[in-house]
Amino acid sequence: MNGHGNGSRRTEGYPVWMMAMLMLVALSSFIDRVIVATLGPAIKADLGISDTQFGLLTGLAFALLYTSAGIPVARLADRYNRVRLLALATTIWSIMTMLSGAAANFVQLLLLRLGVGIGESAANPCTISMVSDRFPRHKRASALAVVAMGASVGSLVGGAAGGWLGEHVGWRAAFVIVGAPGLLLALLLLLTLKEQPRGRFDNPEAIKGETPSFMAMIRVLRGKPAFLNMAFACGLTSFCNFGILLFLPIYFGRSYDLSMTQAGLLFGIVTSLSNGAGTLLGGFGADWAGKRDERWYAWLPAATLTLAAPLYMIGLSLPNWHFALPVVTIAATLAFTFYGPTFGAVQNMVEPRMRASASAIIIFFQNLVGMGLGPLFVGVLSDTFAERMFAGDYTATCAGAAAQGIEACAAAGSVGIRYAMTSCALVALWAAFHYWNAARTLRRDMV
Repeated sequence: MNGHGNGSRRTEGYPVWMMAMLMLVALSSFIDRVIVATLGPAIKADLGISDTQFGLLTGLAFALLYTSAGIPVARLADRYNRVRLLALATTIWSIMTMLSGAAANFVQLLLLRLGVGIGESAANPCTISMVSDRFPRHKRASALAVVAMGASVGSLVGGAAGGWLGEHVGWRAAFVIVGAPGLLLALLLLLTLKEQPRGRFDNPEAIKGETPSFMAMIRVLRGKPAFLNMAFACGLTSFCNFGILLFLPIYFGRSYDLSMTQAGLLFGIVTSLSNGAGTLLGGFGADWAGKRDERWYAWLPAATLTLAAPLYMIGLSLPNWHFALPVVTIAATLAFTFYGPTFGAVQNMVEPRMRASASAIIIFFQNLVGMGLGPLFVGVLSDTFAERMFAGDYTATCAGAAAQGIEACAAAGSVGIRYAMTSCALVALWAAFHYWNAARTLRRDMV
């Protein structure tokens, strides 16, 4: 009887352990993702790269492999053991992060970031599919929001610790230090998590037979206007968030003359608080309101993004970081409410053996449009505005460590990054438009 009781307690405790492990996966992946932004000032000075090149490092380089590998990896997750796939992916991105510390130039660092993107491409499809098979449909947005809290903690650690490490041990050693724990995490995933039955809370008829072909899945999703609108909205929201937030450490340093440690800490505070609070607000809020009307899965992010755009613009225009910090944090919190409602709604639009693939398509838009183009957009605009503000050749004069003491370079760079990030905030309104449109057919498109 005692043995049975112990087994029952272990069974009841497993979902908590699984959620904790998946939160650690999100934490590890986000640290390795944002560490480049935190170490940006040191990397730029050491390797002599421009804002446009930095936008490639933090955005397009990572996103290209992340998104192109994401859909085929998700198809594997729909067919095979998700735990093993997730452990392998964690190993890959951790090793690539550690090797980034040995990069001797921009091209080498770019290639290593591509490797990180390949590894992290499996994280979200595996996680979302595993969570959806563990929780019923009316709790999925909340459960996904809880797991996403790992990303919030990762933002704080990557920001605060990354800035301190970059200033005290150098950016190269910082990459090694933050990447190494991921190898231990991969081992824990293999030893403690188990592959679970698919479609536990779904119609038994939906999980019979083979996984639908990719083209069959595309035909299903193409016939759901709510899915298409949410995919575009997710991409545009991430365009705004990544474009603004991944340049925050550089913005704080240029605009308010803060050290790398100070700028990294503020970056960590903004991203962790906004990501955590916004994701929880969106997930639990949408599940609560969605019990009354499922259109709230689209209405909620539509409303919050409409508010986020002007708040971003106001916060980035303030002359003192003490005032700018809370306004930007509130704006980012509102913008991050999209995650739980979007992925929760998408999981409820498809059958169990299509969930990882459907989430991968959303992630494709989120990262190729958002992470890939958002930082690049800000970087290009920043260089363009700075060039116009500078009396001379800004690119030739203000690149590398030698430019750190040139006052005209600092002034032009500060104005350039401010104008670029403020312009990026307007994209949140475009995203809100697509969420409003998604609400029109959302109830019909649910399964």
